[in-house]
Amino acid sequence: MSEENKNKGLYWLIFFASTAALIFAIYSHWPWLTLILPFVTTAFVKAMDIM
Repeated sequence: MSEENKNKGLYWLIFFASTAALIFAIYSHWPWLTLILPFVTTAFVKAMDIM
């Protein structure tokens, strides 16, 4: 049970870090902005334990 919580915590950390990177990419007009989206969406789904 505690192993699942560690993985969820890691996924939440990845989600927030990639969301911050996405916001920064939007602000700085980074040309490869969409490359961050799979990290945001996958980490969110794994953190919410949907998949």
